Amino acid sequence: MAWATTQVKALLDQGWEVYAVGEVRLEHEAWTRRMQPPKGQRTKLSVDRQKTSQSFFGALSLTSKKVKLYPIEGNRNTEQTILAPDLLQRETEAEKIAVVLDNARFHHAKALTGLYEPGRLLERITPIHLPPYAPDHNPAGHVRNTAKNNTTTIQHETPEETLETFASHVTGRAFDHDFEHLPAPRNQKRSCSMTAIDRFRLSQ
Repeated sequence: MAWATTQVKALLDQGWEVYAVGEVRLEHEAWTRRMQPPKGQRTKLSVDRQKTSQSFFGALSLTSKKVKLYPIEGNRNTEQTILAPDLLQRETEAEKIAVVLDNARFHHAKALTGLYEPGRLLERITPIHLPPYAPDHNPAGHVRNTAKNNTTTIQHETPEETLETFASHVTGRAFDHDFEHLPAPRNQKRSCSMTAIDRFRLSQ
């Protein structure tokens, strides 16, 4: 992890635009309640649950601390991972761009990695891959978790409301995260949470 952190800092010092990127999948569960039975029958409450989902590609600028968010059509795969960085580079003024990626399999696909070469579609972008099993070290992951915790726990009437709330939360503020300043790892939070329960009888 130290290698990735050092490389990111060096690129930022050289004037590169560096993004921490990641994908997130949101689910909206619609509850349809039926409470009006035919005349003469006892009232019964039944609930039909219908789930819809939407995935996003998010890119947190380590310079501006703002997030660019791109919807992903269908499943998260190599093709979608090509489309999102292409849009990202089109909207970035800096000539040299680096993206910090996790080790998802489609991030290493030949169809994608070859596009970073000179003369290819994503030649302006230099990929930096995090070590395996290091999700807590990706600033984009902390943005995703914060946004989900603050928006998806509220039941919205429509999928559009759920997605709009999430997108507004992510793109409407700055996130002071980088590779040297991150929230505590999730397992450390759980440990602290249990201690708080034992001491103060509070749940996180």
